[in-house]
Amino acid sequence: MDPSPWRRHRALAVLAEAWPPLAAPDPPSRDQLDRWLAASGSRWRLAGPDEAKASAGYEAAVVAGTIPTREGSWHDTFNVLSFIAFPRTKHALHRRYLELQHGRRDPTSGRLGNRGREEDALALLDEASIVLAALPEAIEPLERARREGTLEPLDHAVRSHGARAYVLGHALLEHLVLDRGPIGAGVITLAVGALTRSAVDLALARRIEAGGFPHPQVSPTVPWPSDTVDAWMTT
Repeated sequence: MDPSPWRRHRALAVLAEAWPPLAAPDPPSRDQLDRWLAASGSRWRLAGPDEAKASAGYEAAVVAGTIPTREGSWHDTFNVLSFIAFPRTKHALHRRYLELQHGRRDPTSGRLGNRGREEDALALLDEASIVLAALPEAIEPLERARREGTLEPLDHAVRSHGARAYVLGHALLEHLVLDRGPIGAGVITLAVGALTRSAVDLALARRIEAGGFPHPQVSPTVPWPSDTVDAWMTT
C-alpha cells in the first residue's frame, strides 16, 4: 500500500489534482493559500487568527471579508479550499450563523445564550458533511437509502441514480491526511437542476438561507474513511 494518504484516498487525490503542491507532508503556507484564494477570484482574503478577535469573532470576520487562518494547519488549509470550492455556501453558512448568534445575545449584558439546534446543524454541515447531489427525481430513493443507515443500499442508490458526492466538511479531509482512526461522516442529500459544482454550491447556499437546516440532519452517518464512500468522490 502506498504510504501517502494523497494516493490512498480519492477525496484527497482530487484536491491534489487541482492544487499539486498540496500533496506534501506539511500544509501549504498561508501565503500560498492566499495566492490560491486570489486566483479563484474569491471575495475573501486571509488573516491571522487574532483578526477574529478584533472583528468580534470568527463569523463576523468571514462576513466582513476575511478568513482567520493559522499558519501550518491542515484543518485551516482544507477550510480555505472549501471557501474556494463552495463560496456561496460558505458565505451563506457563516452569515446565517452570525444572525443566529445575534439572536441569542442578551441586549443588556451582551452575553451569548446557549447555542441553538440550527447552529449545531450548521457546524456539523461545515465540519463533517458529505453532500450527495442528484437530480430532483432521484432524491427520494437516495434519501430513503440514506435513512436506512447501512452503506450497501446507499452505495447502490448513489450509483444507480448518478449522484455526485462532494466533501464539504473540511475536518473530514484533515482526518484523512493525518491518518486518524475511523469515524462517521454525515451525509446531506441535495436536489440540483444540474450536476455541476456551481449548481451544488448555489442550491446548498439557498437551502441554508431559507433555514433549511433547523436541526442536525447528518445521522445516520457513513464510515469514514471507507473505500466505498471514497469511490463516490467527484472532481
